[in-house]
Amino acid sequence: MVTLLAATSVIAGVMALKMRQTFAYILCIVTLCFVGCPMGTPRDHYRPHGHQDTTFDIGPTDDAIVFNASGNGGRDLYLLNHEKLNVVRITNSPGYEVAPSFSPDGKRIVYAAGVPGDRADHIFTIGADGNLPVRLTDVDANDTTPRYSPDGSQIVFARDKTYNWGGLAANWENGGVICVVNADGTGEVQLTSGDLYAYSPSFSGDGKLVLYFTVDGRFSIPADGSATATKIGPSANYADFSADGRRMLFSDGKYSSDYEIFVADVDGSNRSQITKSTNGCFHGIFNNNGDRIYFLMEEWPKGATGHPKSSIWTINTDGTGQRQITDLSLFDDPMVWRPQNSP
Repeated sequence: MVTLLAATSVIAGVMALKMRQTFAYILCIVTLCFVGCPMGTPRDHYRPHGHQDTTFDIGPTDDAIVFNASGNGGRDLYLLNHEKLNVVRITNSPGYEVAPSFSPDGKRIVYAAGVPGDRADHIFTIGADGNLPVRLTDVDANDTTPRYSPDGSQIVFARDKTYNWGGLAANWENGGVICVVNADGTGEVQLTSGDLYAYSPSFSGDGKLVLYFTVDGRFSIPADGSATATKIGPSANYADFSADGRRMLFSDGKYSSDYEIFVADVDGSNRSQITKSTNGCFHGIFNNNGDRIYFLMEEWPKGATGHPKSSIWTINTDGTGQRQITDLSLFDDPMVWRPQNSP
């Protein structure tokens, strides 16, 4: 293992900076095969703990950001007050919690979590104050990227039924098939067949449709499963839809450092670049009025042989007013993080 990692480091050292994403992928595979596979029982599974496993969401009044970061079990959930810039812990469990998203009223958070001894991730909800966790799914499959319907009555999520390396899910934040479940965990329905690998689902503004992505394009399907899916545009990376469903934002680029945030109509027309950065920009999210965007900016503080880290930024949808909200250290140790220049 030491020899292989050393060889990988040599290769990475002679690679151009724009090959950093390829190196990160290789290193991830090496780590999974040599660290993740032998550990634990056949029902355990491994998940990386770095910044690349970090996602976040904006509260319904834009005053709070929920995110996952380093904690007990590898990943915990936290709330960042957008105005006071202080952090509150939501979960502190031996499992790991990822992919959080607010309910429409901001009172609850839906997320995916891994439980020790179980090779699958499942969907949970919890109060924004950290109370009353509820488990919604419990099947032998990886459930991820959950999102509430506009009225808060349902939750859509992606389910990956494929496992590699004796219990490791094929993808952590992608999907497989798209499912909908009531917010109390009843009435689960699988909407897609699995013929096309589906990921990143969300509800339309009126809650009647579910929008999702595949490698072949962007699709919509009735949330009640009453009809087949309809293709509505090309595929996209790290995408989010505006509340009215008319616009979408996404990341696009060739290499990690080239990725920028773009906005376009749902059919892909009227595309415009929003960010202009020397670092990669990912995981853009509209605010509730649709006039601002929050996103993660990727940096490599130790160069190409290190690991990527992220900070939170915001920018107007017309490309003006870009500013940093948090630095890289937020996701390393949220409870001791302080804003820059604070006492």
